[in-house]
Amino acid sequence: MVADLTGLDIANASLLDEATAAAEAMTMCHALKDGRNIFFVSETCHPQNIEVIQTRAKALGIEIVVGSHEHFSFTEKVFGALVQYPDTFGAIHKLCAVRRKSPRCWSDGRGCH
Repeated sequence: MVADLTGLDIANASLLDEATAAAEAMTMCHALKDGRNIFFVSETCHPQNIEVIQTRAKALGIEIVVGSHEHFSFTEKVFGALVQYPDTFGAIHKLCAVRRKSPRCWSDGRGCH
């Protein structure tokens, strides 16, 4: 119906569902990695997102660490992180602590109280 209304041959054919978009974001970060090879994924992300990211990472030789974003320690080997907001359980977390711990992002704690 959308194809008929718009006159396009193909409509609504995006491959970027949430999980694929998250994996693509990881891949884009990996391209800027500067020798870093660890990508952190919060354990409170949707399970299907975690699985797609792990599958993509395996093919690229990226190490995925799944755990608590509240307790994760960034090292020099980490090139990116994914924390879902709200999480898979509907919880809304304050992410200021995560941002402050990241040595390359928001190190000034902008927007955190």
